[in-house]
Amino acid sequence: MNPDIKKEREQRTFDPKNITCQLFGKDVMNLRQIAYEKANADPEFKVAEKFSTMPRDEVYDQSVKLYTILAQKAKEYGYDKSENNAMTFFTQAALVSTTSPFNLHHSMFIPTILSQGTDEQIAEFLPQAQAYEIIGTYAQTELGHGTFLRGLETTATYDRAKEQFIIHTPSITSIKYWPGGLGKTSNYAVVMAQLIINGKKYGMHAFLCQLRDLSDHKPMPGVELGDINRKFGYDSSDNGFLRFSNYRIPRKNMLMKYAKVSADGEYHRDKIPQIAYLSMVLLRMLIVLGSGDDLAQAATIATRYSAVRRQTANSQGVEPQVLDYQTQQMKVFPAISSAYAIFFTGFTLRNIYQEILSSVEAGDTSRLAEIHCLTSSLKAYASDVACANIEVCRRSCGGHGYSHASGIPKIYLRCVPGCTYEGDNTVMYLQCARSLLKFLMKGQAGEKLPVMMRFLSDPLDVPPMLKSAQTFNFDLYTLAFKLNSLLLITDVAGRMQECIFSESMNEEQAWNMHSQGLVDAAKAYAMFLTSTIFVDILKRSDWEAKAKAAMAQVCEFYLVNNVLENSGSFLKNNVISSQQVDILIARRMELLKELRLNAVTLVDAFDYPDRLLNSCLGRYDGNVYEALYEYAKDSTLNQHQVHPSYHKYIKPMQQAIRAKL
Repeated sequence: MNPDIKKEREQRTFDPKNITCQLFGKDVMNLRQIAYEKANADPEFKVAEKFSTMPRDEVYDQSVKLYTILAQKAKEYGYDKSENNAMTFFTQAALVSTTSPFNLHHSMFIPTILSQGTDEQIAEFLPQAQAYEIIGTYAQTELGHGTFLRGLETTATYDRAKEQFIIHTPSITSIKYWPGGLGKTSNYAVVMAQLIINGKKYGMHAFLCQLRDLSDHKPMPGVELGDINRKFGYDSSDNGFLRFSNYRIPRKNMLMKYAKVSADGEYHRDKIPQIAYLSMVLLRMLIVLGSGDDLAQAATIATRYSAVRRQTANSQGVEPQVLDYQTQQMKVFPAISSAYAIFFTGFTLRNIYQEILSSVEAGDTSRLAEIHCLTSSLKAYASDVACANIEVCRRSCGGHGYSHASGIPKIYLRCVPGCTYEGDNTVMYLQCARSLLKFLMKGQAGEKLPVMMRFLSDPLDVPPMLKSAQTFNFDLYTLAFKLNSLLLITDVAGRMQECIFSESMNEEQAWNMHSQGLVDAAKAYAMFLTSTIFVDILKRSDWEAKAKAAMAQVCEFYLVNNVLENSGSFLKNNVISSQQVDILIARRMELLKELRLNAVTLVDAFDYPDRLLNSCLGRYDGNVYEALYEYAKDSTLNQHQVHPSYHKYIKPMQQAIRAKL
């Protein structure tokens, strides 16, 4: 054990397990640890630690191989039937957080069948999917359209005579593009297509399409598909393209829980069309959780390395730990606090999603607009914040952060697509803003709003207790975030209305002219949500006292840091004064000192084993330099003491130059 990292743990004021338990719950925490230990002890999964140094074809091949082993062992351990994310934890550790080619099979394909299929369709297709007889993906995004679902061009035309749908790709821009697992792994897909009956369009619907022969895995006639080639990351995932040429599927393959097409071509919709988007809402919720997970891993690596790394001798000739420098603390502490904020927000969002999904299944669709607004804003905010802070964590590790040995590059490459898939973040903020404007109008009309939107009916005035505050408690912080969000939303709404009435603009023109203000309002709303949720988590009655005191410091740092990082809007809206900004700056400096004592313990509480981090810099024992040396020696270039290129190119060049002298 490195003496510096050992000292960090000896000086801690709380047991990290008490925070881990708050994050996951005691039962899930224990299950998670057991799943990690099983994966770590299994020699068949050892190869996953080398993925960052392998050619892409080999990474994909080994990812498929490992998943087939993993699936069988998960069944043996009972993880495939567990409802406590045991399968997720086991997969995460076995594949060292590498994205599985089977990811969308579990995260989108099966959930879409369950949520949008009839009882008969679930009975037919679910057992096949669970047994991997059919391996599915979710094909929505096209070359020419992504977030704008109504713009998707793939068609599903009903042929009444044969009781079939004709799935067709009418143009180059309508080729399905990007779905994970589509290129080579999947033999089925849920395909989102424009339903057409007797020449009339009925909007986007989900269709189960067989893509490959179940006996030899060759593409079905009328189906062209393949891998989309190298990407920024995700080498293990065969993101694919898909093109249909008048491909026929039986009528029963349209998922018909909420919308039906009878044999004679009659169309009937039981529920509102937004229900079809619940699969996207689910994935956006998962992106929030995944963003917190990615940022927590990066923060763990950066913090542990900062405790081990020493730099620049002081006046006593001693090189301090890098973590003792205030500037380094301002790199890693925002990452730690944001990771906790996003984690707690993600878990809360998951509970809300489950509540609303249950309501929808019971016939109540009244909260769909609420979950759309929440997931749009928080998906964008969580992925934005995570990616920005992961890059800061990488740079905080100095030159070693650029090496795959640090483990951070792969985390960044895994996290950054979340800013664009399942809705580009700018579009997500704008969709959130549109929802907020609608809720604002409803509130002004006296309608009762959902809990997370009720602040839109609150007064705009800044109360005296906030105006005169010389110290801030949690209630004042959350009040400031609420008012800032409310004032930004009402301000941009007022300016848009003024443009429409006084400058003769239509709504579309006014929207575009104020789109940046709308994005800013949506971001402020996301900050208000995460701040409120973080503070509410601390109000639980089951916190151990010392762990709660440490987490209160983390929470306050998150709050004060976000106020200061966005002080322009807080000052513009007169939510706080310039004198209060000075007070908050001083408080942030105090919190840096307070957090320093437990910095390593706070990241230990995320409870990531070394295998999962796969980082020389983030090792639990702190022996980073020994690990870096071994990593360097393991380079494939070192298989030859004299590389063949010397004899092929360098020596002939030297001889040729020498001959001319």
